Amino acid sequence: MKAAEVAARKASEQAAATAEQAKEARRVFQLITEGKEKGGFGFESMTQFMQSLFQREGSDSQFEANLTRFCRDHGDELARKVESRSPGVLNDFVSDKMAAVLAEEGRLIQEHLARKSTTSVTDLLSTFSVTKLAGLLPTLAPTLWRVLETVTGPEPISTNKTKKTGRERGLVFATICAMISILRSQRSNNFQTVIGLFLLGSGAAKRQIEVLSHAGLSTSYSAILEHVKTLSQEGILHFRQVVRDCMCSIVWDNLNIAFRVESQRLDNTNRFDNGTTATLIPLHDPFTGGKVPHGTLTADMKPPRETTKPPLNWTVEQTLISPEDAVKLDECSLWQLKKIALDVIAGLGHLKKGFRECPEVIKIALHTTEQYPLPAMHEDESSIDGTIRVYLAILKNLGITNEEIRAHGLMFTDGDLLTDSLVDKIESARRNSPEEIEGLKMVIRRFGLFHAKMAGCRMVVNEHWNKVGAPAGLWWENTRLLNRKPMVGGWQKQKATRWKPSHELLEISLAAHIKDAFRIHCGSDDLDEWAKNATEEEFDRVSQESFNNLFTTEAYDRVHDSVDSERDIIFENSILQNRDMLWYSLLVSSIKSGDIGRVILVLRMWMVMMRTPKTMPKYADAIFETLARVDSYHPKLKAYFLHNWLVNLTGRPGRFKEVDLLQEHQNFWAKIIYNAKGVNRSWDWLAMITVCIFSLRDAMRTVEKAYKIPSYGESHTVPSMTKEVELLATALATERIQEYTQNRLQNDNVNESRDLIYEGSKYANTRTAFQKFTPETRHAQNLGVVGPTGLAAEERDIESEDEEEDEYEVDEEDLAMDEDEAAAYEHAEELMAIVNEMSVD
Repeated sequence: MKAAEVAARKASEQAAATAEQAKEARRVFQLITEGKEKGGFGFESMTQFMQSLFQREGSDSQFEANLTRFCRDHGDELARKVESRSPGVLNDFVSDKMAAVLAEEGRLIQEHLARKSTTSVTDLLSTFSVTKLAGLLPTLAPTLWRVLETVTGPEPISTNKTKKTGRERGLVFATICAMISILRSQRSNNFQTVIGLFLLGSGAAKRQIEVLSHAGLSTSYSAILEHVKTLSQEGILHFRQVVRDCMCSIVWDNLNIAFRVESQRLDNTNRFDNGTTATLIPLHDPFTGGKVPHGTLTADMKPPRETTKPPLNWTVEQTLISPEDAVKLDECSLWQLKKIALDVIAGLGHLKKGFRECPEVIKIALHTTEQYPLPAMHEDESSIDGTIRVYLAILKNLGITNEEIRAHGLMFTDGDLLTDSLVDKIESARRNSPEEIEGLKMVIRRFGLFHAKMAGCRMVVNEHWNKVGAPAGLWWENTRLLNRKPMVGGWQKQKATRWKPSHELLEISLAAHIKDAFRIHCGSDDLDEWAKNATEEEFDRVSQESFNNLFTTEAYDRVHDSVDSERDIIFENSILQNRDMLWYSLLVSSIKSGDIGRVILVLRMWMVMMRTPKTMPKYADAIFETLARVDSYHPKLKAYFLHNWLVNLTGRPGRFKEVDLLQEHQNFWAKIIYNAKGVNRSWDWLAMITVCIFSLRDAMRTVEKAYKIPSYGESHTVPSMTKEVELLATALATERIQEYTQNRLQNDNVNESRDLIYEGSKYANTRTAFQKFTPETRHAQNLGVVGPTGLAAEERDIESEDEEEDEYEVDEEDLAMDEDEAAAYEHAEELMAIVNEMSVD
C-alpha cells in the first residue's frame, strides 16, 4: 500500500474518532441536567453544576489541585472557545477585571512618581531619568504597557539607514503614564516637576507653561517658582556645608542688567542696574588630588601688609624672563609650531601618531572642578566701598565669621583687572585692621587669566594691524584677502577690539604663516608632495629652520640690524607678527591643557611687551606684581595658588579653562536666560535664581538627553578654516611676504611694527620704573594734624587714584568660544527674544 493511501486512511480514522468523542461529550453534557431517574446527574441547570463544581469543600484536596491545574493550563483556551461561540459574552467580566488590574498598576505608578518627604528637589534632578522610568514601567505596570502597545499598533520600520523615523515609543508611553499619575494625585509629580524646571530653564513663557500644566505635562508656573525657591534654599545650605568641609576660593564679577518697563511711573522706570555675581570653588589639592582640609594654608603664609604698597621684595631678575625660562619658552613655542603644521599641512598626517606632547613645565593634574554659584548681590563692585560691601556680602552668604575664616585658612579671590586692583587698594587701606574679614587678612588675590588672554590677543592684533590699505599685516589679511567683517584694530582706535574675531584672525593667520614657512624651508617646489614623503627627521629639521628664521626675536634682530642689505620692512614686520602670534597661540593651548607653567612663560614676555608706551601698562603691572608676589610665597602656598589658577568642569583632558571665564558664563545665564519674568523682575529674583542656575541646566540636560534632543554645550561644530588658511598661504607666497626682498616697492605703504620686547624693556631704565612696587626710603615726620585723619580719609585718597579697569565688555560671541558651552550660545538670540518678551512688567 502506498504511503499516501496510508495517510488518508489514518486521517479518516482520526476524524471518525473525533466525531465520536464530540457525540460522547454532548451526551455527557445532556446528562448533567437529566434527572437521576433517567440515568442523569440531576442538576437543575448548567449554572448550578458549574457553581457546584467550583465550590471549594476542602474534603478532596487532590481534586481541588487537579481542577486548579486544569484552569491554569486551559483557562485561556476555554475563554476563547466561549467568546467564539457567543461573541461579547465575556466583555463585562474582562472590563471589570481589567479595571481592577489597571487601577492597581496606576496606584503603583503613582507611588513610584510620588516624592518622599526626605527627597530634595536637588536629589530629584540628579537622579531622575525618563529612560529608567520607561525601562521600569513594563515590569511595574505590564498590563497598561501592553494596552498601550496594542492601541498604538506595531512600531513603524524606518527605511532610512542613518536616521530613525517616528518617536521612541518607550518615552511616549512613560510620558503617558506620568500624566496618568498626576491625575490620580497632585503629589505624584516628579516627572512634571522636572519638565517644568526644564521649561523654565529653556526660557518658556508663563502662558506656555500653564498650557502644558493643564495638559498634565508640567507643574504650574507658580509651583515651578516654589521649586526654584526650594532649589535655591537647598543650594545655599549645600555651599555653606561645602565651605565648612574644605578650603575654597571665590570669584566675583560685575553684572550689568537693563531693567525695562512697559509703563513708566515715578517709582517704576527704565534703569540700568549694577550688581555682582560670585561663585564658590573648592580647592584642588595638587599633592593628594582631593579636597584641601581647613588650615592647610595658614594666615602666616601671607606676607604682612605694612605699607600702602604691596609687600614685594622684587629683584632685577624678575623684571625679565630668566635665561632658563627663555629656553623653555623656545622649546614650547617650537612644539606649538609643529602642532599647527601637522594640522594644516595635509600631507603630514602620517607623522601625527608619533608626535609627542608638549614639554611640561607646571602641569595641573587632571581633576573635576566643582562650582557653587552664590546669590547675586545688588552691590556695585566698581569702587572701594562697593568692593568691601561685595566681599562682606559674600562671606555673609557663606555664613563665615572671623573665627571661621581663621580656621578655614587663606582664601583665593579671582576676578578681572578691576577686581584685582580694588582688592589690592582695600588691603592697603585696611592693613592696620585687626579683623580677618574687615582687613582682608585671609585674602590671596589673583587676576583673571581669561581677561588677560583677551588683552594679549588685542595687543597682538593692534600692533600688527598696520594701516588701512597696507599691502601686508593683519588689516590686509582680514579685510583685503579674507573679506571678513570689518573690525576695529590698531592702537589709535579708542574702541576695544572684539576678542572673538581677533582670536579667529590670529588662528588663521598663524596657520597660514606656518604653512608658508614650511614651503620656504622644505627645499621642494611642491610642499604637498614633500609632506607626503617627509620623515620625522626632515619634519624636525624644517620646523627648526622655520622657527629660527621666521618666528624668533633673534631672526628679527638679524634682518633688522643687517648692514649688508637694505631693510625690508614688510619682511621684518612678518617676523614680529609670527613671534607674537605664536606666543598667543601657545598660551591658549597651554590653558586648555592645564599647564600653568607654560602660561606663566608667555605672561613673563607679555609683562615686558605691555610696558611699551600706549599699549597696556596696567596689565604689565598686574602680571609683574602677581608673579613676583607668587615667587615670594611659601612653597606650599605657591603650589596651591598655581594649581588652582585654572579649572576643569568636565574632568577631561584639554578642557581646562580660566576661573574668571566661569563667572562670565554665569553672568550670561543670569542676565539672558534666567532673567526675571514679569513681576519677579528684581534683584531678589536674581539672588534666588543665580544659586540654582546650574541645577536648572542639569534639568534641561536630563530632559534633552532622555528625549534625544541635542543638549546645550554638547552639539557644536566649529567651521573648518582650511580654505581661509590656503588662501592666505597662497597670498603670502605670491607676495613673498616672508622672504627678504630687496628694494620692495610696497615698503613705503606700510607702518613699521615695533618690537614690543625691545620697546617694553626700556621701561626698566626710566625714572619711575616699578615705583609703585618699590618700598619707600623716605621717612615721614609727625608734624601734627594737618588734614583729615583716620581710615576713611586714607581710603578716599586711594580711591581718587586713577582706576585700573578693563573696559572691554565680554559678549556671547566671546563666551561661545568655550567648547564646553559653545552650543548653548547658538541659541542666544532666540533665548534673548523670549526673555525680552517675558521681562516687561
